[in-house]
Amino acid sequence: MKVFKVLSYVLVLSIITSCSNDDADDITNDSQIVEDEHTALLISDSESNVLNFLKPYDNTIQDFEASFSGGSIYATESGIYGVITHRSNNFTETFNFGGEIPHGSHSHDLGEQGMAAISFESQSPTHFKSEHGYVAVYNDGDATLSLFNESSIHNGSSPVRTINTGSAAHHGAMVVFPNGTLAVTELGNGAGLPESAKIISQNGEILFEDKPVIVTSGIHGNAGHDDVAVFGSNSGVLVVKSNGDQSLINYPDDFEDDVWFGSLLSTNDANLFVGYTGSKGAYFINIADEEITPILESSNLFKCIKSKDGDLIASLTKTGLLNITEVSTGLVKYQGKLNIAMDTEATDHGSVTSNIDLSEDFIYVSIPTQKKIIQIELNDLSNMKEFNLNITPYQFKILGAHFDH
Repeated sequence: MKVFKVLSYVLVLSIITSCSNDDADDITNDSQIVEDEHTALLISDSESNVLNFLKPYDNTIQDFEASFSGGSIYATESGIYGVITHRSNNFTETFNFGGEIPHGSHSHDLGEQGMAAISFESQSPTHFKSEHGYVAVYNDGDATLSLFNESSIHNGSSPVRTINTGSAAHHGAMVVFPNGTLAVTELGNGAGLPESAKIISQNGEILFEDKPVIVTSGIHGNAGHDDVAVFGSNSGVLVVKSNGDQSLINYPDDFEDDVWFGSLLSTNDANLFVGYTGSKGAYFINIADEEITPILESSNLFKCIKSKDGDLIASLTKTGLLNITEVSTGLVKYQGKLNIAMDTEATDHGSVTSNIDLSEDFIYVSIPTQKKIIQIELNDLSNMKEFNLNITPYQFKILGAHFDH
């Protein structure tokens, strides 16, 4: 079910079917840049099942109904679909940007906008990947993978497959290679965090058993690009290739023994990944040169994300310093201080803190305590617009329908 409503400063108790642009606050209005009309934010609520679908282009929100509150939201590889995992409720569901999108002399019919055809139960769905046409969810509760084709989300044309990884249950991670095989973590003798990684087929068969496996002191976080997967570990950055080869890249000498990358990102450069940690900052990982070099050194890094195309890396500190770096040059493209009060303090895994995401011209920041999303222009960080929500934003991702052909 969906409800159309106008962005407003007060809670609207009746269903409103008309739209208006009177309810978004321009903190400054010098800019003539507007968001692309086929870009929207899918936002989950920490307190209810309501999803907000915010379109900055015309300042409107649509309400949709998720199965549970506090969903973790991810965008698929194409950006057209959202995947919503409910770890504590053992459930995953999907969302379709939908609609008919004009494109030159023709149009693309994306199907009905809203909750999509793919949904399934699994044990503690947690880690998400969408690459090479596949969507994969790692289920911490039983160390299985749920795998399906992105193209089936709108109509359920192919089933969700369950893959047994052959490991004991743990907080796991995976990467999908172009040939459809997967690099997955193995618990081994670890206590919670896995120790190693292996390559399996979609039937769960372990591949390359004749090749050496590197055992680490604990793995968390991973990323993939083409035929390479990288995993964060206290022993170094674990590099796993689709042919079964494995190696470790050492951390810089000034990293203390207990400091390591627990989160990793891919980029549009096959040899460059990004690792980050709150106490050290964000770093490029060059797997060809086996070097780790700083993007932004900081002892209070708050968020680090990549652009959809992987050509930009955005690093944001708790004090509001924003640094956006070009992957191709390593140079800072945008930098400045965000003049907003973010919610940065997390007390547990389910804490509601600010989140960020990038579009081509803007960075978006959620402020849960104020029930707001703030749009900030990258070319001029003083140009901001506030969107008032009727929910407490838990997580959000930018979705969009853009076609290159």
